[in-house]
Amino acid sequence: MPMALSVKIGVSKAVSTRAAAAVAGMCAVVLVAGCGGGDSDDSAKEKPSSPAPSSAPPSAGPEQEARKQVLAAYRGMWSEQVKIYGSGSFKGTHLEKYAADKALSKVKAAAFYYQNNDLVVKGEPKLKDDPKVTLTLGGTSKSATIVDCVDSTNFVPQNRRTGKKSQLDGDNRRKVQTSRAQYGSGKWMITDSTIDKGSRC
Repeated sequence: MPMALSVKIGVSKAVSTRAAAAVAGMCAVVLVAGCGGGDSDDSAKEKPSSPAPSSAPPSAGPEQEARKQVLAAYRGMWSEQVKIYGSGSFKGTHLEKYAADKALSKVKAAAFYYQNNDLVVKGEPKLKDDPKVTLTLGGTSKSATIVDCVDSTNFVPQNRRTGKKSQLDGDNRRKVQTSRAQYGSGKWMITDSTIDKGSRC
């Protein structure tokens, strides 16, 4: 925005006291303009202003950063599950980088079940792009809850040798999964994860 005009108003000695007062009052009202005495021939001059500096983009707040890290742990856990269930082995996987406590135990239990029954799970589930994340960052303990809709239509157990898919109960493949995360040792870990088998989303 250009700077306000600088106005100079000349007042001759013959101007009456009342007129001078009126001029002074006008100067007081026009707060954005500079008022001063001078020759009557002086004209108002516009002074160009330098462009305003561009503002830097705001940095992410603690909640945004925490949400980002929680989702990274959650998606990382799912990525490792897909590898483990699909290959029937833990070799070359990094589940413990993302999952701990009950979440880790549940994935291992499911993997051992598939192995013992000669099953693998090919494909992968479809997760929501933006699941609901509720953060608790106050106090000494930081935690989070992730509520997602998991679509397992293309993530079904099948016989390792024949490829025959397992018969599953019902036809609903879209179910609500609730996971919990805890912050500790400088990172977020998924500590529990449960799919509500009776839900539909």
